[in-house]
Order: sequence, then structure tokens, then C-alpha cells
Amino acid sequence: MGWMLSGALVLSFVMVDVVWTTLTTQGSGPLTTWITDGSRRLSNGLHRLSGGRAVMLPMGPLTIVTVGVLWLAALWLGWFLLFSAFPSELVSGQTGRAADTVERIYYVGFTLSTLGVGDYKPTSDITRLFTVFASFNGLVIVTLAITYALPLVQGAVHRRKLAFTISLLGKTPLDIVKRATDADNRQSFESTLQTVANDLIQSSEQRLAYPVLDLFYCRHRRYSLGLQVAKLDEALSLLAFGLKPGARLQLNAISDLQEVIKQYLYRVESRVCKLDSETPPVEPSPKYCDGCQLPLLNTKELEENFKCMRNRRMHLLQLVHSERWNWNDVEGRALDDKMR
Repeated sequence: MGWMLSGALVLSFVMVDVVWTTLTTQGSGPLTTWITDGSRRLSNGLHRLSGGRAVMLPMGPLTIVTVGVLWLAALWLGWFLLFSAFPSELVSGQTGRAADTVERIYYVGFTLSTLGVGDYKPTSDITRLFTVFASFNGLVIVTLAITYALPLVQGAVHRRKLAFTISLLGKTPLDIVKRATDADNRQSFESTLQTVANDLIQSSEQRLAYPVLDLFYCRHRRYSLGLQVAKLDEALSLLAFGLKPGARLQLNAISDLQEVIKQYLYRVESRVCKLDSETPPVEPSPKYCDGCQLPLLNTKELEENFKCMRNRRMHLLQLVHSERWNWNDVEGRALDDKMR
């Protein structure tokens, strides 16, 4: 009875995790969440030890493989425990001898892989039913694992594409502001913002459904979505609050995109953007705008206007840190675009 109860519990746990992770849009199951959090801590530790980004790049694919392997291992263990509750009812097809522990493990593996029953056969109704259910269960797990991996890869590609699209607006927040205030580029700029808003909504919902996407790190700044979102939001804040009153842009596309970014931060903040600092990024300074001829407010006025965005900018800073960048990368004051 103990073997059967243990096997049922293991199978129930793994199937809940598989169904929750692959068939719902509300994040991962408990086992997958534990693996994802562990992978995130490991990548952060490796980054601190090495000082480079190269060690972080395989973390996303490795996490997917780890999740799949543990699903299969838990399934294998659960069915082995169930068959072990009836040790004399699984026998060799040639000698009729009851299967031992290793042979039951072999039989369960063959059955889960849907390759057949191998050299052993069940002799009772209950073990025959177990064999049928185990074979079906193995097929379902493999199918769900594949359908889980494919949208993850597609989501990672979509995030890189969106990040690159944002990077084309300008290398720094001030570059984006300069482009937005150019009357000749106004229409194309507004159209790009609408495209970015739609794509960011999709990325936000993908992140909710697949938290593992956070582990698909990028080597370069232009492909890192969190960094590019922070840069874009800083530019939008400057357009709304950092320019002199007569020069401010009051576009629906700007306010809509700011709301979309707010929603994106809400989606990622529960596990990624944990506020470990009470100090938000420093406000933009007019001294970084030498020669760009933008009608920025003076330093004191910028500080006053940006106070209302303190909490939002703290979350943006943590988003940037979660991708192992810093605020200098947002403002474009980093030395180069090579591996850190």
C-alpha cells in the first residue's frame, strides 16, 4: 500500500506541474518554478564570479532541458513505485520469473517510451491497466514537453526582435527625444511607438505564461529587452516631463506606451524586479545634452518633475539589473557594446 500511495503522489505532483506549466497562462508549476529560480540564482552567481555574460547565455536552453529531464525522471519514479506495489505480477516473458528492481525500472522505461513492454509482461488486470496508462502518460509528457519548448524559443526570438526595434529609435534616451522632437520624423516616430506597444503587450503576456523567458540572456545591449524598455521609458518620461512646457509632446502613443510598460513591469516584478535598493536612478542631467539643442528643463526642475516617477524608475533599475546591466548602459555612457 505504501508503494502505491507514494507512486500516486509522485505522479500527481509531476502531472500538476506539467499541466500548470504547459497548458495554463498563469506561470509555472511548483517544480518548474523551483528550477527556474535555481537557474536564475546560478546565473547570477556565475556572472559575479566570471564578470562576463558568456556564462549566462546557455542558461535558458539548459533550464528547459532540466525541466524536461526532471519531468521524465519523476514520471519514471512514480510508475516504478506503482509497479513495485505488485512485485510478483510483472514477470519475464521467457522464464516466468518475477521481475526484480532493476528489471522493473527497465520495464517502466520501455513502457513510458511507448517502445513496447520489452522482455517482461504484466500478469494481472491491475498491472495491465498500469501498463496502458503508463504508455499513454509517457506519450502525453513528451508531447507537452515539445509544445512547451517551441513557444519558449519563439518568445525569446520575439523579445530580441522587439529589443532591436527599440534600439533603432536611438542609442540613448536623449537620442530618442531628439528624434521625437524633429517634426520631419514625428509621424514615423508615433507609428513606431504604436508597433512597439503592440509587441510589448505580447511579450508581457508571454512572460506571464513562461517565466523561463527571463533566463534567455543576450550578449549585446541592443537585444536585451529589459535594458531597451528602460531606455525607452526614460525617453518617454523626458518627452512628457523633462522638456520646457512649450516643447513637450502630448501624444496618445506616448501615454499608451507608458501604460503598456507599466503593465510589463507588473508582470515581471514578482520574481525578477525585487527592490533591493531604495535609491532610484539619478535624474537625467542637461549636461549630457551638450550640443544636442534640446529644450530640457534645468537640473532642479528635472529633479522635481521626476519625483513622481521614483517608484517606477526603481522598478526599471531592478529590471536592468536582472539582466546584469547597469544604468550607465541605459543612458548610453557605457564604454562599449562588447561582452561584460
